[in-house]
Amino acid sequence: MQEVFRHHDSSTVGLLNGILKESGIATLLKNWTGGNITEIPIPSLYPSIHVLEDTQAEEAKQIIEEYLHQAPKELPEWKCPQCESMVDGYLSECWSCQTEK
Repeated sequence: MQEVFRHHDSSTVGLLNGILKESGIATLLKNWTGGNITEIPIPSLYPSIHVLEDTQAEEAKQIIEEYLHQAPKELPEWKCPQCESMVDGYLSECWSCQTEK
């Protein structure tokens, strides 16, 4: 078992853990809860991802790096067919009338 990622934000750790699992890499989360129990940050208590198979550690690190350094996707605005409001591209339904894209 080898640690491949550690971060103070448990949502980031959870997201990356899900991406690794979808890629077929078995993982174990450590310090998932309780990492924020002190006012002073203690990196050794940050949530971390460990791969169960050492042979998959490099692949996991590469997947994590690619995800963290990818350029944000620019999605074009779209016009709601119901109320004709302009809606940000990352939304799947209209912010005004909740009509789906």
